[in-house]
Amino acid sequence: MSASQDTTTENFLHWDIESEQVGQRLDRFLVSVLDGVSRSGVQQLIADDLVLVNDKASKPGYVLRLKDRVTALRATPVSQMKQVTPQNLPLEVVFEDDDLLVVNKAAGMVVHPAPGNYEGTLVNALVAHYPELQQDESDMRPGIIHRLDKDTSGLLMVAKNTQSQAALIEQMKQHKIIKRYLALVEGNVELDQGSIDAPIGRDTRNRQMMAVTLTEGRDAVTHFRVLQRFRKHTLVLVQIVTGRTHQIRVHFQAIKHPVAGDQTYGSGHRLPNVKLERQFLHAYQLELTHPRSGESLHIEAPLPADLQKVLDNGAVL
Repeated sequence: MSASQDTTTENFLHWDIESEQVGQRLDRFLVSVLDGVSRSGVQQLIADDLVLVNDKASKPGYVLRLKDRVTALRATPVSQMKQVTPQNLPLEVVFEDDDLLVVNKAAGMVVHPAPGNYEGTLVNALVAHYPELQQDESDMRPGIIHRLDKDTSGLLMVAKNTQSQAALIEQMKQHKIIKRYLALVEGNVELDQGSIDAPIGRDTRNRQMMAVTLTEGRDAVTHFRVLQRFRKHTLVLVQIVTGRTHQIRVHFQAIKHPVAGDQTYGSGHRLPNVKLERQFLHAYQLELTHPRSGESLHIEAPLPADLQKVLDNGAVL
């Protein structure tokens, strides 16, 4: 007998754990019930907080208990995942060797295929330019170390082999990779520099959004330093210690300074006479240790033209 399953009106899948599943690891259980999703794919879903146990974020190695309720957000479409289609899309590479790629992702590009969006992603471009990345046809995120939101531009690392991927993931776990962003936020940030230390998890009112939450959140730390103040906005240099989903956007919303142009977490305020079609957030700098040579790398990508144009009109900010 398998765990009982029902699909809610929100198109989530739920499983109520019965005696036969007690003692199984969460990731192994999900591989058995989600057709066509590899264990690495399941682990990524868990890391992205798309799997909940009793309405709380969990870990791949969580041991299932009797009457646990496992919820997989977007689970129905995920079970229909397919092979990545190579597409010869523009790709701006800012660093490359035999082990590592660093690309400057354009705003509007999704990092990897996902339900409802299997084409036009960064991964589609990567497997076209670097077919050797696709070692496993079921892997929808080959070489991907971390992600950027669709409308966030900037630097993103891609491992070119499994050894480099493991080494870079370990650096991420130990918080040895420094990621800095440029963000324009609403209002006057009073402190010249500071930190936001507040756990982030799924918003209890809207599971498609994230929020600062003490009950379901994971530790999240964001440091910032003010670079320039305008009349109604502040340009900040942001460094994240953790890498939670939507972390910068959620943290600055929580301190009443949402990222300018953010249609999900922002105030909806539009800048007069300035066309800003997305959140003003750019992954600006990366500092890491090369996974093979041990060399220290410092990589930088300047603001793209659409965001620089906003700053050039500083008088209206």
